[in-house]
Amino acid sequence: MTRHSSSTSSHRKLQYHIDDHDWISKLPDELLQMILSKLSTEEAVRTSLLSSRWEDVWKWRSHLVLDMNKVLETTLDEHLHPVSVQLARSMTKAINNHRGHLESCIIHHYVSQYKDGTLQSWINSVTRRKHTKDLTLMNHIPYIWCDKGARLLRLPPNTFSHHSLSSLSLCGYSLISPQAFSNCKNLKTLKLINIVISQANVLSRVLAACSSLEVIVLKVDFLTPRGVLKIENNNLKFLQVTFRYKFDRMEVYAACLDVLDIRFIKVKRDNFILVAPNIQVNKNAWLVDNHSIVFPHLYYNASSSYLAQEKNIWHELLVSDFHDMGRSGCLSVIVDISDPKELEILKEVLHMWTTLVMELEILFKNKKSPREEGEFSTNDRTHEKPFPADADLHFYNVLLYNFDGSNEEEFAFASRLLMQETVIYKMMIETSSFPPTKKLNAEAAVAKLMEIPCYKPFIKCF
Repeated sequence: MTRHSSSTSSHRKLQYHIDDHDWISKLPDELLQMILSKLSTEEAVRTSLLSSRWEDVWKWRSHLVLDMNKVLETTLDEHLHPVSVQLARSMTKAINNHRGHLESCIIHHYVSQYKDGTLQSWINSVTRRKHTKDLTLMNHIPYIWCDKGARLLRLPPNTFSHHSLSSLSLCGYSLISPQAFSNCKNLKTLKLINIVISQANVLSRVLAACSSLEVIVLKVDFLTPRGVLKIENNNLKFLQVTFRYKFDRMEVYAACLDVLDIRFIKVKRDNFILVAPNIQVNKNAWLVDNHSIVFPHLYYNASSSYLAQEKNIWHELLVSDFHDMGRSGCLSVIVDISDPKELEILKEVLHMWTTLVMELEILFKNKKSPREEGEFSTNDRTHEKPFPADADLHFYNVLLYNFDGSNEEEFAFASRLLMQETVIYKMMIETSSFPPTKKLNAEAAVAKLMEIPCYKPFIKCF
């Protein structure tokens, strides 16, 4: 696209007459496209009316947002169909007139476009002709509609299997069959938001057909509680789940899973199976058999090997749906506190909470150089600052695992939690699994923590 723009820039200047005072129109295509990238798709298309010089500039933008929702939200119910048909014609024209390939495309449509085949035509155009990498489809359903057929998405096999498509988001549909996802090894990211699926087995088949997925976001309701949701994927790194209704069983087998974000789930304690070496679940308080309060729980394996772009995508997903209010619930982090990159990840994750973390679990990694045995001077360690000094952030309970009493950074971390008076109820430090010498070192360090002159919660080894 850039090469095309460069080669045609001077040609257009010769072809179109430009007023001597119109300095903007004299700019090369690359700069004009950069200017239009700051506008919405609708605004960018309108610039084609300015002059012949601007007629084709918008057609090379790399992102399209075709959203009829803004108009439909203010349209009377009896006019929704004819208005949506008119808008669909404009959206089709925009897709057909666009040139080059697309990095992303968002299509927010009305049920009419699914029923008359327009949606299928759009999908084929943006994937097979436009080679879109990131596709989002959103179904507009009026609040007064209770017809489940308005949500039903039936698409032919291989609909989303084009090699260029790496990220797919669907919002507001019902699925009764996985056939549209056949041969979807191309997908790296799949988000199913506000999706109704007949039963868990169907979702299992959808995910099995997308064997290369690295990111999965599920906000799904099942029509029947029968069935087993099985996620088996050795490429999966990020999994976020929200299931409002009960279902029989959930099994996750993911050798590379580093982030497990459980927003809400109703599965009996014995019917949740997690086999993921990078995620160590010491407590599963979010799994309840009675009518107890269920808190969201985030499990995060911090690693300095993460790519910046990959981590940023994860963190954006982790704060989604909280509307600037900050996350709530419990947090478990596996971290090497002596690694600056992993420590920075821990800080970024903690900043997602605004006020209270119900329970903070820290599992320290075994990557440290221990101090000499019996050395517990706290003169310098309590003044270390490996932890963000956020006066508003508090933890109801703190649990520390693999706490090495001879490690400076870990002691500094625990002592700073106490000195900042961020722990409200109790701090529990696991030592029972240690060999005798290490257990003595850890318990001696805990005794030193108890001597720190500050408000102290209940502190205990377990």
